[in-house]
Amino acid sequence: MNSHSNEPDFDNRLRKVLFCEGIPDRVPIVESGIYTAAKERFLGRPIQSLKDEVEFWEKAGYETLQLTSGMREIVDAAIHHGKTGMYETLEGESQAVRAAKEYSIYKLRSQNLTSELDDGTRRWAPSHEGVIVAEQDFARFPWPQPEDINYTVFEELGSVLPLGMRIIPFSGAIFSTVSLMMGMQNFFTQLALGEPLIDKMFQRIGEFQLGVVEILLEFDTVGAIWVNDDMGSSNSTLVNPKHLRKYVFPWYERIAERVKARDRPLILHSDGCLYPILEDLVRIGFNAIHPIEPKAMDIQRVRKIVGPSVCLIGNVDLAFPLGTGTPADVDAAVRDLIRTMAPDGGYCISSGNSVPEYIPYENWLAMRNAALKYGTYPIAL
Repeated sequence: MNSHSNEPDFDNRLRKVLFCEGIPDRVPIVESGIYTAAKERFLGRPIQSLKDEVEFWEKAGYETLQLTSGMREIVDAAIHHGKTGMYETLEGESQAVRAAKEYSIYKLRSQNLTSELDDGTRRWAPSHEGVIVAEQDFARFPWPQPEDINYTVFEELGSVLPLGMRIIPFSGAIFSTVSLMMGMQNFFTQLALGEPLIDKMFQRIGEFQLGVVEILLEFDTVGAIWVNDDMGSSNSTLVNPKHLRKYVFPWYERIAERVKARDRPLILHSDGCLYPILEDLVRIGFNAIHPIEPKAMDIQRVRKIVGPSVCLIGNVDLAFPLGTGTPADVDAAVRDLIRTMAPDGGYCISSGNSVPEYIPYENWLAMRNAALKYGTYPIAL
């Protein structure tokens, strides 16, 4: 493989940068998700199979394919059931997982759970009450076991993934899983009151998510674990950090121990302001933090806090330039990030969240192209 190839090279490019173990051939590009129409336009054909999905990420210059595995897979399917079409009975899905999804849909069906409404606005639900509101809901919920999740895709992709590509599962989310299952308002209220259900939920979800991570680490196709767990608002963490330290971080520590023992990087995704807990995240052992949302955190300040041994991913603003700017604006923003953040390694280009359908295709393409144009090491901008 030539030194500046756009072909996937997880071990010598992305893994090296996630572990902050030196300088690769170029700055890696990473995304937690890209809307399907953009991927199909890039490929020039519909995405109808896993092979098509893999081909997009490979040809676009990424090292990885992201898949969700764990309790969030069940919760999200129920929340987005209906108009968004996210819930479906998958081939090989266990009866236990199907029962959990169907029970969740039953509990949530009276709420408007559509992500995008007819007037174009968005509503993230459940905002008030969720699947498990009270003790009796906890007892009635058909809790699956980690072994009930269908992991066959991680085996099947072994014969489809090109040499140099890996899967990074979104797994291990603790805070967001509990809060979404309980409903945000209900969760905040019970957390503030110290209700016993809070302890039960974190214990049950923590055990389940840890078990899923342990199974995922057995697959050679899995290159890292990505904890997708939103804990921040624009100005601070969603809850007092003392609650995170009591209920969430002990589970992160156990996940980090397992991931480290298998020599894989551990990535955290959390929107919002994480300043109050950045030092906790470093202590726990996260190798990378994503997406450094520009409206909430200054990426250079984050670098000073976490030090040189934690990889930073993201910071290309969804509002401007990606949402409302021109391709030239995107190009300039990516160039500036690479100039300021990438020279010593430990940085990956990514949007400040993901690439949803309101981002013009031309702007996503400009971000990708700029990363490839300016990101060759040594950085000389």
